[in-house]
Amino acid sequence: MNILQKHRFSIKASLSALAMALALSGCAKLGISLEASSPDTPVPAGGASVEKDVERPDVFSVSEKALWDGRPSLGGVWVAYPVNIDPERVIIRNIANGKSVIGALFRRERENPGPSIQLSSDAASALGVVAGTPVEISITVLRRETIEIAPPPAPEAETVPAPQTMDAPPRRAVMPMPIPAPTPSPASAPSAPVTTGAGIAAIVEQTLADVPLSTEPAKPVSRLRKPYIQVESFADEERAQEVVTLLGEAGVEAEIRVDDSIEPPLYRVVTALIITRRERTAQLRIIKGLGFTDAVFIR
Repeated sequence: MNILQKHRFSIKASLSALAMALALSGCAKLGISLEASSPDTPVPAGGASVEKDVERPDVFSVSEKALWDGRPSLGGVWVAYPVNIDPERVIIRNIANGKSVIGALFRRERENPGPSIQLSSDAASALGVVAGTPVEISITVLRRETIEIAPPPAPEAETVPAPQTMDAPPRRAVMPMPIPAPTPSPASAPSAPVTTGAGIAAIVEQTLADVPLSTEPAKPVSRLRKPYIQVESFADEERAQEVVTLLGEAGVEAEIRVDDSIEPPLYRVVTALIITRRERTAQLRIIKGLGFTDAVFIR
């Protein structure tokens, strides 16, 4: 190899190294990474919570003989027991036949001969208790508690294969760079169509014409913690419907809620959604004036 060929080989190697360095420098200035990028990890969906009745024997629980004297009683489903306790929401079970019902627990004011627990007529009907016959029942306090539901597991992220390492390209002879074509002037570039005010108005009108109008009225929202009044509970649906009609004639809108978690089902008479505290107080005054003195606020 003569001296001229050695110089040509050295010049070619220098130019190739310079081209590679310029390419890497340009990538770094433009913020381009040569490593493979992985997709974003999806955010797991958050958990939810539900409210559920939970038995609380630590608050109050008793199993004794109970009696219904056969007379009709007001107030729906309830039991009375001679113990110093505030009114509570309880679940009542007939141990003999396995029937159960949700009702109220009150303090029995005076002692009478016979069993300590007194049953209302509706409670006796729901539990299958015969008038004048003592029966063993259990009473347990219920409390409304919030149960957290675990969120679903997050989907696994897909694995992106690593980029394959490419061998360095073979060295080739340096070719003369082509002369770039002249850039056309802005005057020669085609101009975009200009939309006039009338055209914009027509586009907006057409877009709004395709949007369906909402026909559903906005639902009322109450800021009360307990925006409903439970008037009374019945084991007979016809009696519950009579109370709904009576309340409607007095100006109180009410409905029947069926509690089918027990057998036979329980029919609860509950007012419609109440928005303000003043409205709730006025409706409660009307309800108690009709004789439903055991009406309570509920959520």
